[in-house]
Amino acid sequence: MNSKLKILHLEDLPSDAELVDRVLKKGNIRFEKLVVDNKTDFEKSLQEFAPDIILSDHSLPSFNSVEALKIVKERGIDIPFILITSTVSEEFAVEMMREGACDYLIKDRLQRLPSAVIQAFDKFLLRLAQENDVADIKSSRLELRRLTAHLETIREEERTAMAREIHDELGQQLTGIKMDLSLMLNDLSVKAPVTMEKVSEIIENVDVTIKSIRKISSELRPFVIDDLGLIAALDWQCREFEKRFAIPCTLNTKLKDQHFEKPLNTAVFRIYQETLTNIARHSKATEVKSKASLEGDNLVLTITDNGVGFKKEEALQRRTLGIIGMKERAIMVGGELKIETAAGFGTKIILKVPVRSLQTAT
Repeated sequence: MNSKLKILHLEDLPSDAELVDRVLKKGNIRFEKLVVDNKTDFEKSLQEFAPDIILSDHSLPSFNSVEALKIVKERGIDIPFILITSTVSEEFAVEMMREGACDYLIKDRLQRLPSAVIQAFDKFLLRLAQENDVADIKSSRLELRRLTAHLETIREEERTAMAREIHDELGQQLTGIKMDLSLMLNDLSVKAPVTMEKVSEIIENVDVTIKSIRKISSELRPFVIDDLGLIAALDWQCREFEKRFAIPCTLNTKLKDQHFEKPLNTAVFRIYQETLTNIARHSKATEVKSKASLEGDNLVLTITDNGVGFKKEEALQRRTLGIIGMKERAIMVGGELKIETAAGFGTKIILKVPVRSLQTAT
């Protein structure tokens, strides 16, 4: 031991206290020790002396080790407590260990005392370090989630700006080109059929490009979320999924014109979008049913498919990024996401998100 240990010794016999001192010094323990023999001084010393470790006799004239250990626990003092006493029953010693004592020794067999003190304090320091590591990890995870949420907000804002720029600027320019081409087509002479045919092809290509722009724009950030709200956006996504993949999809809800907070709208919509994407890619489903409802202060969204399902253990082992991302999105808005599935029995996604702000659109 390189530093001095502050030892509080509960003992009423000076000769026994001196014996403990000699054994500790012989074991090269560097220490500063305070000896007390009653409850009042013991309680006072816990606060003023602030010991690193407690050595306690069991039976004193007006106090005992059971009461001493109880006081330590009640005050939330987390330090090693070693029982050093005359002969006691093995049952009593075991009970004291259960209550929080880390070791016990018999007074006429103190050879093990130095190693018992070192081991008890080393275990205490190790546990303290582990607890601090856990606290640091939890704090780091919280900070990481806050950073992720902030970055996701920025990303959605960029998607919104990009979607509007593509839709408004590029879309309008292409529409203008189409109108010019249409006028040109009307002015062309019937004597130039090849030119007329070429212009017609260009107009068709412009139409295809406009449709592609609208599709890209809606995938970046569907304007229906901001213009009409979450429920309309979910319904739109359900219909788009059905058109694209030819898999019947329904959204059952009594919620029509509620407007939720923007972060909630984004998180729920993206989770719904990711779920439908996963169904299209992996489930082999022939039907998708979804439901949105308010249960107390929570918005609950369930998505059920009749596909092949999967083993959750295997998905967790593969650390499937889609599932991880969905769960993280739910956590960001204070919600939770559960998956009910089994190989051959389809999959059910249950998203529950607290509604912090809810208004009815007029």
